[in-house]
Amino acid sequence: MLIFLEACNLDILEVVIDGPFVPTIAGTGDSSIPKPRSDWVSNCKTAKEMWDTLQQMHEGTTDVKRARINTLMHEYELFNMKKKESVNDMQTRFTHIVNNLNALGKVIDNEQQISKVMR
Repeated sequence: MLIFLEACNLDILEVVIDGPFVPTIAGTGDSSIPKPRSDWVSNCKTAKEMWDTLQQMHEGTTDVKRARINTLMHEYELFNMKKKESVNDMQTRFTHIVNNLNALGKVIDNEQQISKVMR
């Protein structure tokens, strides 16, 4: 999201983070801000509100992050290959869990991952 905003305009990230700025809908003269596609931001009045809402929805509060990490760690710990599951599907599922943990700041090193899959 940060890269996208910087690519739109060098100053737009500053405006979004610092606010207040009332964006216009794409197609009404200002094409640098895309039309919102989600109900999450449809009630927001400023770019700052949109940014905060999107950040909250995708990252959540500290408690939400902690709960997500706990849930994903539980999935990781109980991970095993399901019956009639291909190796590719198993690897995709495992990678999804590990990537989500990494995104939340819980890094599992490669040695542990390999060990887990081999078990």
